[in-house]
Amino acid sequence: MFATRLDLLARGSANRIAQLAVPTDMQMQPLDAVRAVLQGTDVASYPADQRPALAGALDKVDKALLDADALIFSYGIPADVLTSLLARLASTVALFYLAGNKATKEETEAYQAALATLKAHARGEINLIPAAPDAPALESDLAIITSNPSRYGRSAPLEDA
Repeated sequence: MFATRLDLLARGSANRIAQLAVPTDMQMQPLDAVRAVLQGTDVASYPADQRPALAGALDKVDKALLDADALIFSYGIPADVLTSLLARLASTVALFYLAGNKATKEETEAYQAALATLKAHARGEINLIPAAPDAPALESDLAIITSNPSRYGRSAPLEDA
């Protein structure tokens, strides 16, 4: 996975995630409980009346994260590339997917920016895949420009008449 529950929690509000992830036909759970299960606390450690809502929230978060992964895969990013930028992109996409038709303007704009970044990668304008550690280092940062010899024999610029 490009992003985990912890990544989503680190980049989003526990309150917003709870609002979006707890099933609408169930009672909203305490934020501390939602935050704790996102951080890895076992749902079984909560009272029986809270477990279904917390489990439903985790399920919805996990599905959004998997959907975000699928989107990122579709832009040619291999599964073994794990960077903080990709975690941020996946978290942004997952939060947008969680929100569905309740997405705020900011969430929609962040999602569109994430898509633009992925599209730029697919077009080759940017590279979201870091260089391999054993890749040769660049010898210098100077660009070397070469050209064919002049076609019609003029090698000097024209002088003002």
